Amino acid sequence: MEILGWAVLGLLLLGTLIGAVALDRAKLPLLGDEATFAMQAASLAWDFDLAYTRVDYDRFVHHWGMPPEGLILQSRPGSDRLTYGKPPLYALVIAPFVRVAPVKGPVIANALLLAAASLLAAAALRRRIGAAAPLWVAAFVFASVAFAYVFWGDADLFLMAAVAAGFALVYWGDRRYSRAEDDMPQVYQGEDVQPARGFLFRWLGAGALLGIAVVFRPPYLALALPALLAAWSTIRIRRWQAVAGLVLGLIVTPLLSMGLQALAGGDPTGYGGQRQGIYARESFPEVDFPANQWSDRVQKEGNASWIQRDAVKPMVDPPVLGAWNLLYFFVGRNVGVLPYFLPLVLGLIAFQRDRGRWAILLAVAVVALFFLFVRPFNFYGGGALGNRYFLPLYPALWFLAARPARPVLALIVAVLASPFLSYLWMHPTAYPIREDGQPAHVRALAQRFLPYETTQASAPGQEVAVGGGLWVKLLNHNVWTTSRTGMLRVAGGSEARLLVGSPQPLDSLHFEFDQNAPSRLVLGGEELRPFVLKPDGYVIFEIPLLEPRAVHPLWWTPYNYHLYEIDFRLSGAPSRPIGLHILPPRDLIQRR
Repeated sequence: MEILGWAVLGLLLLGTLIGAVALDRAKLPLLGDEATFAMQAASLAWDFDLAYTRVDYDRFVHHWGMPPEGLILQSRPGSDRLTYGKPPLYALVIAPFVRVAPVKGPVIANALLLAAASLLAAAALRRRIGAAAPLWVAAFVFASVAFAYVFWGDADLFLMAAVAAGFALVYWGDRRYSRAEDDMPQVYQGEDVQPARGFLFRWLGAGALLGIAVVFRPPYLALALPALLAAWSTIRIRRWQAVAGLVLGLIVTPLLSMGLQALAGGDPTGYGGQRQGIYARESFPEVDFPANQWSDRVQKEGNASWIQRDAVKPMVDPPVLGAWNLLYFFVGRNVGVLPYFLPLVLGLIAFQRDRGRWAILLAVAVVALFFLFVRPFNFYGGGALGNRYFLPLYPALWFLAARPARPVLALIVAVLASPFLSYLWMHPTAYPIREDGQPAHVRALAQRFLPYETTQASAPGQEVAVGGGLWVKLLNHNVWTTSRTGMLRVAGGSEARLLVGSPQPLDSLHFEFDQNAPSRLVLGGEELRPFVLKPDGYVIFEIPLLEPRAVHPLWWTPYNYHLYEIDFRLSGAPSRPIGLHILPPRDLIQRR
């Protein structure tokens, strides 16, 4: 069974690498910070620096055939030297790949990083859980959305691989399981006896790898707690050596990143200074205006520095938002940990408290609660594949497993996860955003049974102010906006989904359709008739509302909004756009 497990894991990783090589990423729009990391790596690969110049811009357009969408630049206050507003470690790793293959390079590097981290994790876990380890790691990676991050040229996969490899080194010497044909390990108090230099380098490497995650998101420093406890649990004569190596590694990596960024002329963290994102429709420095006007632009349009005052705000109304966000964190339709990272339960099944493993749960909880509290309206990173902020925490939970395990459990978990991952399995290199703006990984089952994340500003759906104090979020592509204020369009005969918010509780809403609408509307399986037929052919339906779907503040106001999720269909409507106004009853009375 173990040979089969290694074969399955190897084939899946090889298939991922082949997919990365075959993917023509230039045909897909850039997402998130992809442009920043690609240009940053290209600057290192060709110019051996981290400074942004017109040469970098022209090179990017030549390679990708488009301007950089979502480019994040920064400078020190008063300086006209521009650098990239991200830590340089990921760009440093992928730069050789970008030099050989400017467009494919980042995803190929991601595939290799995933393979290295997965194999290392499987080898480390085998020492405790036995022959099931490679099959369990295959489930951890491929029965979750984790593997799909390979095809997104962002640093998220890099952070996940660093944490997985870091914890593999932390628990590498922790050997309890052995087969009859294995050589008897030399063990003293649970730690293999190995040369002192190799022992120190192992812990130094573990600290350096965990430090990568800290550089990009400082809250991940909590992951050092279980690593420190594991170091302290080694044999007494090497305890301080393990702790010193781990701490030194945790210090060296951030210092390296900050030093490189400072030498380039930017803020040492990559997130401070004069920082701003630029999109394709906007003006680029050294292209549309000289770099010495950057400070004026940032002052005029606002600084996107994370370090500035009020850039990170604590939660408003913690009990209400906290309760909803906890629900969405676990089972949210777009970002839920359980539907999209279900194999984490494997670690809990084989959990053992020794060597600081109990603190892994504590560290993950602390980081998750930090994001829930400090980023209540975007606790998942706004990514397109599940929860980006949870992704680097996920491999730490693999190492909860410390008891001999059964390979069949990995298969059971994969089957349970399949309803939510079937699309990614069939289309692993597909663009993560559909044409209607919805995440590709969110399928019909999730849309039907999992709650939509009403608290999240970046949750899919266009926001529309329709007047009368009402706010609407469009939850599928069968409803869209027009240039006319407050007017929506509905695809005739199709099911439309809306999230309607009101500062006051409502008993009903009025839907006013244009002359193309039929006289029947289906709402929750019940057919409604219009209660007003206007001379111009417009019809008005009264939409009864039950209890609100949720009541909590939204990202633009500290006051509670009452939110109602409405699914409806115009029965018998022609297949053409139909105009829609959404009105609270009091507005209708004022009009009449």
